Amino acid sequence: MAASDNVTLTLDRSVALVLFDFLSRTTDEEEGEPLNEALRHKAELPALWATLSALEDVLTEPLAADYGARVKAARANVVAKLGGAFPKPG
Repeated sequence: MAASDNVTLTLDRSVALVLFDFLSRTTDEEEGEPLNEALRHKAELPALWATLSALEDVLTEPLAADYGARVKAARANVVAKLGGAFPKPG
């Protein structure tokens, strides 16, 4: 059986929305300028653009009038389920 060129991922909707919001802010701004220090190869930004496009194809939230509130709720949901990246000391 030949391997497909496509990969299918299943993401929690909150994770997908948080990722979409992050990618839309960081990859679209000045051709990905905010990510310059993190990117190590010229293929990485186009790969992030492709990921953003795939998320855009399946998410309806970005078109909602209350998009900001939905992102805020999704962030809280992700932190509740997975924890935060930068926990406060103590």
